[in-house]
Amino acid sequence: MEDAVGSSSHVQSQDHVPKAERESRSVHEHHQHNHPSAQPKMTTTTLTAATSSMMPAMTIYNVNVQFDPANPQAGKPTSLSLVVTEQKVGEPIKDFDIIHDKLMHLVIVNREDLSYFAHIHPKLDKETGIFNIAHTFSKAGKYKMWIDANPKDGMQILAAFAFNVEGKPVHSPATIVPDTPSKKKVVIADGQSYQVTLDFQPKPLIARSSVKMTFEIKDANNKPISNLEPLMAAGGHCVIIDADSHEFLHVHPVEEVGGGDDDVAHRVLTRLASWRVGPSASFMANFPKSGLYRAWGQFQHEGRLLTADFTFEVPG
Repeated sequence: MEDAVGSSSHVQSQDHVPKAERESRSVHEHHQHNHPSAQPKMTTTTLTAATSSMMPAMTIYNVNVQFDPANPQAGKPTSLSLVVTEQKVGEPIKDFDIIHDKLMHLVIVNREDLSYFAHIHPKLDKETGIFNIAHTFSKAGKYKMWIDANPKDGMQILAAFAFNVEGKPVHSPATIVPDTPSKKKVVIADGQSYQVTLDFQPKPLIARSSVKMTFEIKDANNKPISNLEPLMAAGGHCVIIDADSHEFLHVHPVEEVGGGDDDVAHRVLTRLASWRVGPSASFMANFPKSGLYRAWGQFQHEGRLLTADFTFEVPG
């Protein structure tokens, strides 16, 4: 797989984060806008990861994303092919460690107003080392994706790409404002509705300090949901992005069902069948700067996935 002429790139430095400390991670980066008329078929970034004392040599990963069609069209499926390579070797990496029950997490948002959110998991072709997934964007506009993966026995990487979707209808960006109060009615695909609230401790929020975020889920009749099912080997999942789509936090609940290592995974299979939690799920986060943020809490109940988003401000 070769880079197309005119492909854009940027370099991102990321400190090594031990697995035990990955409940809350953030990446600050600068992205390059691609105009639809000049958008390359392949967008490439080079991610530089600093190594710990256990890994004395610096490891540099390349993360390549290919769109088919080259310019994604609203309302039509777009095939995404993602490849992670070690720059020194140059060949696709084919073995990955599991991160929260998945080999790769792909998060996509509308970068103009965060109105669109998708959290999907491309499938790995172990023969080629290529992750594949098809995705349909409902509207044309400016988007951004984050790719979270961990090469086996290597370092966890987070790469970000800005791209455009063409066609009709065209998304009209809205002003991002905090939610007041922090309570949402969430209606999912089958018509089932839930009430979700978000609370923070301590208050007021403070940038660069640990914050406990607690989601509480109730049914349409205000009855607490006490049988939330495991989602990605945990009681829930949360992604947080700032209004400028620069800061990205991928956080997970304080209590998880199990880790991603093989010896742990097989031990938690029996727990997964009966493990339940609710009506609250708490997450620890650390906001790297002040400003507006949006958090998407994701939970599973009776086989249904519900996603509740909240916008809030972190003072300086």
